[in-house]
Amino acid sequence: MSTLFNKTFALRRRQKRNRYRSGVQGIVGLALMGMVIIPVIFAPLIAPYSPTALNLSNVLAGPMTGGHILGTDQLGRDLLSRVLYGGRVPLIVVTAAVLLASIVGVVLGMTAGYLGGWIDQAVSRFADIQLSIPSLLLALVMLAFAGSSLTTLILVIALGSWPAQFRIVRAQSISLRKMPFVEAAVVGCVPAHAILRRHFLPNVMPMVVVTATLSLSAGLLIVASLGFLGLGIRPDTPDWGAMIAIGQTQLGRSWLLAVAPGVALLLLLLGVQLVGDWLADRFSVQGLLARGG
Repeated sequence: MSTLFNKTFALRRRQKRNRYRSGVQGIVGLALMGMVIIPVIFAPLIAPYSPTALNLSNVLAGPMTGGHILGTDQLGRDLLSRVLYGGRVPLIVVTAAVLLASIVGVVLGMTAGYLGGWIDQAVSRFADIQLSIPSLLLALVMLAFAGSSLTTLILVIALGSWPAQFRIVRAQSISLRKMPFVEAAVVGCVPAHAILRRHFLPNVMPMVVVTATLSLSAGLLIVASLGFLGLGIRPDTPDWGAMIAIGQTQLGRSWLLAVAPGVALLLLLLGVQLVGDWLADRFSVQGLLARGG
């Protein structure tokens, strides 16, 4: 009896400790995200200079020189202002892309999981084929044909993100289809769209939120990689990836050119990942995420 009590007590203590660690992890992640996202959003209000203003008489100035907190780049542009503005395009692109991918993944996942049959097989095979293609390679091919623009980047990221949402939602929808309340709704001749909206959507939303959060970090990496390769929006538009690429050529003269945008990107990625892991713990969907449906 005492052995059972000790095991139960130890299990509860371990669960309490894990919940505490998970909570701290979530707070740290949100803090890191806030440190980057809030200044980026309010860049027009807090940036000391225009990110495109040139000053060829003050190129590659060091930190805290001539009113430039982080110094200037090879064209005399204020580095802090460019770092703040450089996060706006990635955030806009990735947020819009993940939202679009989530909508597509949820609709197709619930439909395929509920109806089954050839619809499920067709969409699942298409998702599997797309998952076999690296997202960055897919992005490069699409940009080569369609050209680089804000809309194209959003579609590229969304196209690489929806299969993950689809597989997670489909797996849960297959389980929900066998639940008594769903079978009762079917017997009661409730329309399929009403069943999906009332019973499926509320149950899959926690997993959708977790998957969307984790997709943000992958999308940010792809956008930064494309900018690094020179496939961003426009050459004169501040972009973290492009800034890192240019900064690496000036490491010997001004290491902050590459480090400053790199640190901003790293903090944001770390924050998003921590929040995603915290949400996974909170909603207890780690196992399903690991199986991928």
